[in-house]
Amino acid sequence: MIAVSNASPLIFLAKIGKLHLLERIFDKVLIPEEVYNEVVVKGREKGFPDADIVDEFIKRGFIVVKRVDVKILRDAPIELGEKAAISLALKEGIKDVLIDEAKVRRFARVFGLKSKGTIFLFAKAHSLGYISKDELRVSLLELVRKGYRIREEILVSLLEELK
Repeated sequence: MIAVSNASPLIFLAKIGKLHLLERIFDKVLIPEEVYNEVVVKGREKGFPDADIVDEFIKRGFIVVKRVDVKILRDAPIELGEKAAISLALKEGIKDVLIDEAKVRRFARVFGLKSKGTIFLFAKAHSLGYISKDELRVSLLELVRKGYRIREEILVSLLEELK
């Protein structure tokens, strides 16, 4: 199974040392050049170590950078990287897109895409037996500590389910 990713899931999985979970769930992840520039190029300019982690996965061939034309979504009220990720999924005929932002997830669904966020990836990894409940709980809290935005009531609900 192949997925297309926006920047946020890659950044946050790399920040907490869990980018390898993508290899357990997907055969390959595609990203548009715009996402590469946002995550790796700009990340390195800002001194973020997660940029190098993502780049390692690119060098290994698991994450593949592709060029895509975003003309079809030129006027869409979303960021360039998000437009490019959705455009790439549509161009490649890939239904699974990794996107965290709720507005963009809804937008992707309009085009028939199945948008999945970072939290879904952790739940999937847990359901497949790749991480324990304790590791899932710790990972969720670490995501929040690293700046991941999630509504408080959703986080509390998830943590209660993991007890």
